Amino acid sequence: MRYLSYLLVALFCCTTFAADTKYVRVTDGAHPYVLELIELALSYEKAPYELTYIKNIPTQSRAIRLLGKENGIDIFWSVTSFERENMARAIRFPIVKGLLGYRILLINESQQRRFSNLSHISQLQSFHYGLRHDWPDHDIFVDNKLSVNAFHTLSGALNMLKSDRFDAIPISVLELPDILRGYKTFAEQQLLLYYPSAVYFFVDKEDHELYSALQSGLDKALKDGQFDKLFSLHFAKLINDLSLEKRKLIELKNRRLPPSAPTDNPQLWYKK
Repeated sequence: MRYLSYLLVALFCCTTFAADTKYVRVTDGAHPYVLELIELALSYEKAPYELTYIKNIPTQSRAIRLLGKENGIDIFWSVTSFERENMARAIRFPIVKGLLGYRILLINESQQRRFSNLSHISQLQSFHYGLRHDWPDHDIFVDNKLSVNAFHTLSGALNMLKSDRFDAIPISVLELPDILRGYKTFAEQQLLLYYPSAVYFFVDKEDHELYSALQSGLDKALKDGQFDKLFSLHFAKLINDLSLEKRKLIELKNRRLPPSAPTDNPQLWYKK
């Protein structure tokens, strides 16, 4: 009889725990760092959270529109913009420390000498840059009075680069290693272009609970060092392999970054 009582108590406890688990839907196939950061942020909550993975969400524009919907997702992550912050609620914490705004140029190796002595944005204006029509930096380069040719596919752009249709393709340092592995191309050796850029988590405007859990968890992870530890685990080798610290930095202005971005907190940004 006593054994049965213990068993019933155990079953009740397990059932209660399972009922208290909160499920958070995210896009399937995300970068492990993003998923680990979500789990880290939510780990500071008393109630347990568990991620569930949603397939067949093909575009960012569709993903943000599905936030909070019955057939949608609960967390979206992307470069912020005025439009996206109007559509959803942003957790204003740059999750990759602005790394997406650091760009290295793909060029023809024979042209390296032309780039080696550059040090100011005005010197960049004599070159033509290939940028995909829907990349955020397309408009940023135009705003900085740099000559831009739009393209639709990277493979096509690399062929255009080889045939001197333009001089360089700016690529995020986060994407560059995969491109260098997947294509026969060359990365310029001296320069590092930069514009302030923030990748945020977004939630549905009405999801105050998830917003608070993510904001509070990220703040706590920053304070206790776990955020920097996770960032270094995923990106320290990349920063070292690409010699970011040794490159000459040329900064571009980004008037498309909302002024609410926490640019005054150096803990949140990678700076070479």
